[in-house]
Amino acid sequence: MTEIINLEVQFFLTSILYGILLLVVYDCIRILRRIVPHNAFFVALQDILFWVTASIVIFLMIYERNNGTIRGFAILGMLLGMIIYNQLLSKFIVKGITKLIQMIINGTKKVMSILLKPFAFIIKKLRKFFGFNSRIGSKFKKVGKSSAKQLKNVAKTVKISVSKK
Repeated sequence: MTEIINLEVQFFLTSILYGILLLVVYDCIRILRRIVPHNAFFVALQDILFWVTASIVIFLMIYERNNGTIRGFAILGMLLGMIIYNQLLSKFIVKGITKLIQMIINGTKKVMSILLKPFAFIIKKLRKFFGFNSRIGSKFKKVGKSSAKQLKNVAKTVKISVSKK
């Protein structure tokens, strides 16, 4: 093959590789979304940032490898790389890594709960010794509710007295 054809084949294979790499990065975002739930706004924001970054990466690849000349087969190569990766590996990688990270998180939580049990026991005993109990929060809620009722009654009384004159 001639030198030009070799360069074109290398450019096409590079395009396929870039397509695969872009989807690998997007899979990392998908894994993050599965581990830490996001609302629609942050999902849209992540997608916009990903595609802006991806377009810059694609532009730089085309500029560096092909002097900025956009070729149809380069875009086809990226799409082909994305499709191949998505159909063959993406589902397994996202599920596997997500499960692995969740197992690590759950294991860490269990270890931390075991390590912190003595401290929880000591804090519980200290609360009991000093007269604090876990119902303090509920007592504050009751006081807050009764205060709110009293303020509403005062506001009604003021409103009635102001409107009678």
